[in-house]
Formats: sequence, structure tokens, C-alpha cells
Amino acid sequence: MTRNVRHGRMQPWLQKASSSRIWLRMAKIQRKSRGSAASSGRRPARQAITLRLDPEQYRRLELLARAENRSPTNYVETAVLRDMAAKEETGRAITMFVAADAAGLVPGPLVRTAGESDQRYAERSALMDKLFAIPDTE
Repeated sequence: MTRNVRHGRMQPWLQKASSSRIWLRMAKIQRKSRGSAASSGRRPARQAITLRLDPEQYRRLELLARAENRSPTNYVETAVLRDMAAKEETGRAITMFVAADAAGLVPGPLVRTAGESDQRYAERSALMDKLFAIPDTE
């Protein structure tokens, strides 16, 4: 008979049970312990995808992954997460806060730096005009 040992003794429900009843009881225990991922605090299962690469691309992927001490799957996952984070970052708006007493001021003339060409000064001037043309929002 299989022993389920806790503290060195056989569980009472195992002592006089047939093997089929034991397996049914163990299955119930396993079902109860599983629960849903959300209710048990575990992360939900991750979604698997299929990626098709020709042999040469896969060989290059393996080399890149090995260089970072990763598996090819982990390398692809990391690359996708990096790309998604970069795209999210570029979509954000830049907010500039201005002191209350400086909000209504009109900018003065742009100071020319030593040795700056006429073309470079014109480019900087145009950029500053665009930036100061953006309306303030509350």
C-alpha cells in the first residue's frame, strides 16, 4: 500500500481504503489545490505564439542568444518586450512646467554663439519659434 506520510505516520483515510478510493481522494485534493490563477495570486498562463524562421535566420538567432547567455525563446521575448517599451516611450507627450511668473513672458532674441554659421542660427531660430508657438494648457 502507498503511504502518505506526515510526521512519520500513515494518513487515516489511507489506512483502510482500497487503491481506487485512494486515487479518487488524491484527485479531489489536487483539484482543490489548483484553483484559478487569479484567485490563488499566481500570474495567469502566458500566451504562446509560433514564429517561423528560415534555418539561416534561426542560426543567427541562436548566436545572438548565446552571446547574451539566453535561450532563443528568451532572447525573442526580451527583444519584443524592449521594442514594445520603446514604442510606448515614444508615444508619450513631453510636459514642460513653467514658473507662474514666467508663463506670460515673450522670449527675447536668440543669442548667437561664437562661430555659429548663418544656416545653423536660422535652424535654431526656427526651432525656438516653433517651441514657443505651442499654446499653454492648464
